[in-house]
Amino acid sequence: MTTDVYQKLRKYLDDLPGGYPAAETGVELRILKRMFTPEEAWLATHLTLIAEEPRVVARRAKIGKDEAAIRLEEMARKGLLFRIEETPGKPTYMAVQFVIGMWEFHVNDLDPEFIADMDEYRPYLNFTAWAQPQLRTIPVGQSIHNELETMTYERAEKLIADHDLFSIAPCICRREKKMIGEGCDRPEAYCLGFGIGADYYIKNGIGRPSNKQEILAVLKAANDHTLVLQPGNSKEIVNICCCCGCCCGVLTSLKKLPAPADFVSSPFTVQADVAKCEGCETCVDRCQMDALSMADEKVVLNSDRCIGCGLCVTTCPSGALTLKRKPEKEQRKVPENIEAAAISHGQARGKLGMGELIKLQAKSKLDRLLAPR
Repeated sequence: MTTDVYQKLRKYLDDLPGGYPAAETGVELRILKRMFTPEEAWLATHLTLIAEEPRVVARRAKIGKDEAAIRLEEMARKGLLFRIEETPGKPTYMAVQFVIGMWEFHVNDLDPEFIADMDEYRPYLNFTAWAQPQLRTIPVGQSIHNELETMTYERAEKLIADHDLFSIAPCICRREKKMIGEGCDRPEAYCLGFGIGADYYIKNGIGRPSNKQEILAVLKAANDHTLVLQPGNSKEIVNICCCCGCCCGVLTSLKKLPAPADFVSSPFTVQADVAKCEGCETCVDRCQMDALSMADEKVVLNSDRCIGCGLCVTTCPSGALTLKRKPEKEQRKVPENIEAAAISHGQARGKLGMGELIKLQAKSKLDRLLAPR
C-alpha cells in the first residue's frame, strides 16, 4: 500500500510540466520516500497547477479544512509544494514540479546520500525536465554595448526593476559539488529570487531577504566570478540563477553536446574580429561552454557552442569579441510569464493540452464554489 501511494505520486509528478519519469533502478521512488511521508504523498496528488485555498484542497481530498490548512502549510515549509500569499494570512497552495522547483527547495537538506540518488536519477530526469529550456541565457550587463538591440526582458537590471521583494539563497548545484569534494570556489549564495519566489524562499528559510541594491551588486559581480546569468524562461521572472560551467546541472549537460547553441534560449551570440585579437587567451579561460580556442595566437570561435552570455566580451582588451543579435529565425520565442512557460513546457511533452487545461480550470472552479468556507 505504501509503495502504491509513491507510485501514484510519481505518475502525478510526471504529468506536471517538468516530468518525473520512472527509472529501472527505482531511484525515483527512493527519492520520493525520503522527501514525503505516505500521508504527504497522498495529499500532494490532490493539488493542481492552480493556487487554491486549503478549503478547496480539503474538499477534493475529503478531509477537514482545518486539517488541510495545517498539513498543507507543513508541506510548504518542507518544500513539497508552492505557497502563494497575496493577501496576508490567506495562503493558497499549488503543485510544484520536481525540477526546476521541489529539488531546488531542498538546498538546505542535502547530504551525500541524497546527492548520490539525484546524480543517479538526473539522466532520466533530463529527458523530461529539459524537453524545452526552463531557463534562458542573458548577457552580463557589462557586455552590452550601445549599438546592441536588447529587449527589456533581456537585461538583468530591467528584469528586476519592478520588483520590491528580493531574496538570496545558496546555489544548489555548487553546494552539491562542494559537499562531495568537487566543483569550484565561486561564491555559493548567488541564487536570486523576486516577488512570490522571494516570499516563498524567505518564509521557508531557504534564502535570506535582500534588496535591489544588493541584487544589482551581485549581478555585477557575476561577471567577475565568470557566472552565466540564467533567469526563468519567461519575460516576467521570479528567479535568476548565476551559473558556472563546472557545477551547474544545466550548463554541464549543455557542455556535453556538440552544439549547445541549438538548445539554449538566447537571442545573442559572440562575433570575433580576429585581426583585433592580441592573443591574451583570457576569453578561453572565461568561456563556460568551451566555445573559444586559440590558433596561431589568435582567437577561434566555435559559434555552435556559444550561448551568448557575454563573459568573454567584458575582459577582451582589444575589443575583438562583441555580442551580436542572432537572426530572428534562430531566436526562441520567450513566453510572457511563468504560467505560459509551464504550459508551453508541458505541451512540448504532450501534456496540458487544451482539453486538459479546460478540465483543470473547470474542476478547480467547481471545487472553489462548492468547498465550505
